[in-house]
Amino acid sequence: MDSFDYNTFIGRIWFERRDIVSGGYDRSLNYIKGIFPEMEIHSYPSGTNVWTWVIPEKWSVKSAYIKAGNKILLDLDDHPLHVMSYSTPFSGSISQEELMSHLHTRCEYPDAIPFEFSYYQPKWGFCIQHDKLKDFTFKKYDVLIDSTFERGELKVGCYYIKGRIDKEIVIIAHLCHPCMVDDGLSGVAVLLKIADFCKNNDNYYSYRFLILPETIGSIAYLSHNEHIIEKLQYGIFLEMLGHDDLFSLQRSIQGNTLIDRAAFLSLKQNTTEFRAGGFYDVVGNDERVFNGIGVNVPTISISRSNFWSNGHYPEYHTSADTPDIITAGRLIEAQAIVINLLKMLNLNYYPKAIVKGPIFLTRYGLWVDWRIDASLNAKQEMIFNYLHYGKKSIIDIAYELDLSFDQVKNWLDKFYENNLIEKLSSAHAIKREDD
Repeated sequence: MDSFDYNTFIGRIWFERRDIVSGGYDRSLNYIKGIFPEMEIHSYPSGTNVWTWVIPEKWSVKSAYIKAGNKILLDLDDHPLHVMSYSTPFSGSISQEELMSHLHTRCEYPDAIPFEFSYYQPKWGFCIQHDKLKDFTFKKYDVLIDSTFERGELKVGCYYIKGRIDKEIVIIAHLCHPCMVDDGLSGVAVLLKIADFCKNNDNYYSYRFLILPETIGSIAYLSHNEHIIEKLQYGIFLEMLGHDDLFSLQRSIQGNTLIDRAAFLSLKQNTTEFRAGGFYDVVGNDERVFNGIGVNVPTISISRSNFWSNGHYPEYHTSADTPDIITAGRLIEAQAIVINLLKMLNLNYYPKAIVKGPIFLTRYGLWVDWRIDASLNAKQEMIFNYLHYGKKSIIDIAYELDLSFDQVKNWLDKFYENNLIEKLSSAHAIKREDD
């Protein structure tokens, strides 16, 4: 991974037809395996029951067009997104009215081809720029979609790093979404850099990195690995990280766990402004599986997506989601935010006083001069209140007092060095949040 470069990685596979079970997806995952050989690939055959879902067949499309007489109005060779993902095959001569019911456009982005799919309901359809509808003025059209369905295998990439404890943080990104960059692939790119960073560290938690097709990939993997669910402590889902917008934190269903608080602190430390919302306010992807029924792992998402109610970003789910709308610099910013929050969780502890009475700060060189750190000076006495029982961690104290993690930790580390407090491990968090 020393030579891993965001632009090179994205340029290599972004235009692959990465449908959920497809040759393009397999080629992309194999490419990742080539640059990150530690990753294992898990395969689940078509037709396999995975909880209440079923693994779909492998889909491909060879050719497709819409003609009116000798005039070609749409040709798959012009762009892979012109055919709806998982479209059933079709061939015939149809009326304008019938054709219109099978055309998908995006009127709010009229010069882009929308990404549409029908994975679990048999339908056929085309996707076209809204501006081109004006060309469809004929009464009859010859239509072809030469697509095939066959038995295949849904594939999930997994990389596991053993930590000092077996409780895990799972980090997820989806590789599907053909011929698009920001939605999905940007999260995969950042995930790989984070995995590479973590593999050489002394990690408190264990880590599990998953690259998969959206939703069905998480369901397939967990349904075949139910034994790991009790080990999963927190989850982070990554996507839409490269375009020009504010970061968005989507909290877990629980809303106030250590992963929620650490992510908030990291975003506050690394950005001047960001959005924060409740579960499903921003996106609805694999965090629904990991934080869902029967799994219930507090899972956040980090993206640059706006809230559902405001629309994600103009190029979302269209042919305009290309490398031109993202930058490596924005991906590096996302990488730093996630690594920083993982560092917080790794270094976190629960301080508990082992002395009685008010602590004589000046004697131990612990009084904070307001001229040097006004915010910490103003909240010294408040921090004392957290030291009685060891029930609040460094992350909790920083979050609740609107201080930075480093401010609180660096100060309380000096208490520990002077034998004024003891450090209780994050096992307290695991026990309390499991309860």
